Amino acid sequence: MKKCLWITVLSLVMAFTWGGEGLSQTQKEMTLTGTNISGATSKVFPLGKDHVVYQNELMGVRSDDSGGGPFHEIATHIVGIGYFDKGAFTFKGIETHTDKDGDKVIWEISQTPAGGTRKIIGATGKFTGWQGTMEFTTKFPKAFPEGTARVICREVMKITTK
Repeated sequence: MKKCLWITVLSLVMAFTWGGEGLSQTQKEMTLTGTNISGATSKVFPLGKDHVVYQNELMGVRSDDSGGGPFHEIATHIVGIGYFDKGAFTFKGIETHTDKDGDKVIWEISQTPAGGTRKIIGATGKFTGWQGTMEFTTKFPKAFPEGTARVICREVMKITTK
């Protein structure tokens, strides 16, 4: 009986000591570069000379430079509020990446004329537990029709997965 108890205790100690590594998930760090091309609709609320608040909704697709990866050909949806003050602007918003399975990564956006950043604030499905940041620059080609916009966004993501 003592021998059986001793083997059981020893087996438990070994399982917790070495087995923990097998049970834990390894983290992977990735740097991904790509382009997000979106179409936007905007509502503009003039506040006076040189001061405007605007509301944007953008929908598009992100393509990864590598031609693959978790964010290649992923659908994007951005909503946000911006403020123009004498030609300079700031923008705050939320971006959702949704893959073909419906799994999502939600980013918080902050942008100024100097550039912008995003930070993962939530994720679902296979993206659960992911953390990351993104730096980006934007270009705004001529829009058509009136009240719409096109946005080309170059992105560099730094992601840590579980």
